[in-house]
Amino acid sequence: MVSIAARGLGAAYGRTTVLEGIDLPPLAGGTVTAVIGPNAAGKSTFFRRLAGLIAGPGTVVVDGARAARPIGYMPQDSGGNAALTVYESVLLAAKQESGWRVADAELARIDALFGALGITDLGFRGLGELSGGQRQLVSLAQALVREPDVLLMDEPTSALDLYRQVEVLSHVRDLARRRGTAILIALHDLNHALQFCDRALVIAGGRLMAQGPVAEVITATMLRDVWRVEARVETCSLGRSIVLVDCPARD
Repeated sequence: MVSIAARGLGAAYGRTTVLEGIDLPPLAGGTVTAVIGPNAAGKSTFFRRLAGLIAGPGTVVVDGARAARPIGYMPQDSGGNAALTVYESVLLAAKQESGWRVADAELARIDALFGALGITDLGFRGLGELSGGQRQLVSLAQALVREPDVLLMDEPTSALDLYRQVEVLSHVRDLARRRGTAILIALHDLNHALQFCDRALVIAGGRLMAQGPVAEVITATMLRDVWRVEARVETCSLGRSIVLVDCPARD
């Protein structure tokens, strides 16, 4: 079973330290970990550091990987060649991990993925024709089609409506269970973290403030200390949810 861990992780842009001294305990495949925290806390930099896209102190260790490139990364801002169709862009992403010969099984896998994400009807549209939410779904397909052992997803639902958010997060959770993928996902909606994730990491001010089972991390005390809001975390028939009590004006 794959796992990812880190020790003393840090990163800086010029003279500005963005991450410092983050120790990540082994996160096992088959689990979904929410990476949460205020805006500008360092979450995106944390993902880029884990993915090896930027340098810095500390080490990242992936054990039990099956793929040559075990870490997949879905950035918050998706780009892409606007001249390509949606299908071409996802096929191109898939072929980055293998030769250029296309097998029927690969096409069938892409078709199944399009169906699961509800984007089959977008297949032959150009990337430049898509809305922000549609492009986000395509970016998700590009990340998933590579079938990485570890998947880092930076706010993959930020441009989606509520129905699509639930659909995507359900698919991500099922993928982790089915393939044994270790998934880390940055979320702003803490109710989604409570509903769809197994563990949570709280990053604030470039440091790891808390980590553990999601129900033990997202508490009224944490909401008050990190987000400066008064709220209750209640249990209902569908699980746990946050009930906002008061959100004072910031200084």
